[in-house]
Amino acid sequence: MHFHTLRTAVQTNASPSRGDTLAVMEGTLRTRLMSSGLFDTVEVEHTDDVDQLIVGICRYRSSFSEDAVARTLETLWTDEVAHPFWEAHAIRVDDGFVELEAASRESREGHYVTLHLVAEKSVVPSQRRAQS
Repeated sequence: MHFHTLRTAVQTNASPSRGDTLAVMEGTLRTRLMSSGLFDTVEVEHTDDVDQLIVGICRYRSSFSEDAVARTLETLWTDEVAHPFWEAHAIRVDDGFVELEAASRESREGHYVTLHLVAEKSVVPSQRRAQS
């Protein structure tokens, strides 16, 4: 709830990022997620929804815990993707599921970007029994 209050405040005082700025951040996020070694699949794109200008869904390898995925997503967002001027985020962790909602602003006069990323545990197919 606190995150949504902060996001609404920044949205009231700034305009959303568009065009190249949004595309660059989308590409950076996709590249960082793919190179992290945690995910089997990564899909990231941008939207016109001001509450989630960048959206993503990933499937993380079953050998990783939700806590490890959450820590990695948080570090990746704060250290490598978010603008340095201001950022806020919230992470929800559940069994087989990690959700990151985030917002960032590039400067006092700059635009903002919002993010909604869902990471789900990859399903490991069960082994079939050999037929006699």
